[in-house]
Amino acid sequence: MKKIGIIENMAYGPDFFKSEYEYAKSSEIMVATGGNTGNVAFVYGVRKIIGDQITTIDWGTSPDYVNQNVDHIVICCANQLGEHVSLEGWADRISHFDKPVTLIGLGAQASDMSRFPTLPDGTLRFLELVNERKSDASPNIAVRGEYTKALLDSLGINALAAGCPSLHISPDKNLGRSILERQNKTSINRVAVAAGNPWHGPSAFLEPLLVEIVEKWHGEYVIQHPLGMLQFAYNEIDQIEPKTIQRFLDVYGPSFDQTSLLEWFRRYAAIFVDTPNWKRFLNKFDLVLGPRYHGVALGIQAGVPGTVVTIDSRTLELCEGTGVPNISLKTALEYDHDGLVKACLWDDEKVANFDNIRMQQRKKYQDFLCNQGVSLSKHFKDLLGQ
Repeated sequence: MKKIGIIENMAYGPDFFKSEYEYAKSSEIMVATGGNTGNVAFVYGVRKIIGDQITTIDWGTSPDYVNQNVDHIVICCANQLGEHVSLEGWADRISHFDKPVTLIGLGAQASDMSRFPTLPDGTLRFLELVNERKSDASPNIAVRGEYTKALLDSLGINALAAGCPSLHISPDKNLGRSILERQNKTSINRVAVAAGNPWHGPSAFLEPLLVEIVEKWHGEYVIQHPLGMLQFAYNEIDQIEPKTIQRFLDVYGPSFDQTSLLEWFRRYAAIFVDTPNWKRFLNKFDLVLGPRYHGVALGIQAGVPGTVVTIDSRTLELCEGTGVPNISLKTALEYDHDGLVKACLWDDEKVANFDNIRMQQRKKYQDFLCNQGVSLSKHFKDLLGQ
């Protein structure tokens, strides 16, 4: 059995969640989860499919320790390919590692798929170093979808479009069919919302519609990012900047003042920093929807029908790469709350697409990990029917 050094790209490590989280400020929680609590979902997904011995390392771990105690490095990635971030620091660190490297879950970010982002020099250097650390001739980068694969192809770097590993958390081989059977047996009484981002210009004014859905369907407003939303949810009024308060009041509408908006968040907002509890919580609902891919995807993994409102290339690519039902932001804004809820329900066509893509992607991950010399977990073998 190999020793896999996994870099989760979440600061502080497990001790933070064991002993410090209950007292932590929103700013510390954002750092601990890599800037978005949804990151815990795909990290959990990576751990669910790997069967080798896993040890957690990070970019600050001594290269000597890594080179002496780790056989293979697996890096959990997100939407790090874009103009918004340089991976120069990662490149500097990985240059000191002499072990094979595998990237899982890497994605590109742009406003839409009509163009590729221009990647910073530091990111290009990181990709070149990763490409040099293949365990064999097979791709050692698993990306979220065809858009990111095409971007890397244009740079001469081979990758596999395998979706997000969070797609394989549930042990149900026919998850989509099970979800539709559940939906057909019950009324839609409770709807969970994967809340968006009041600072994201194109989609910010979706939030009032989501607020209506939460209120009408006895729902919950599950927050992942940004910092201001966590501060509202935790009532950290002394930490919230005046510009954040004003932006929130502009977005959520004239029915709120500062006091009533803080009270609304206190009543309806929820935040999770671990996947199992997040899944169990969402299982109480009859539907989950919203612009956060992982917030919806975890509901689906819990057996609940879910639909993503796609707001950019990142969310659209994730949905296309995993078969998760989705509607565009433009379409969503044409509905009232009743119409949007109805549009997010599942049917036979959505089920067939989801189950088919999920089966294809788990076979891709099987081949990808085996080619990397990484063992499959019992959970993943069971999903593959082995």
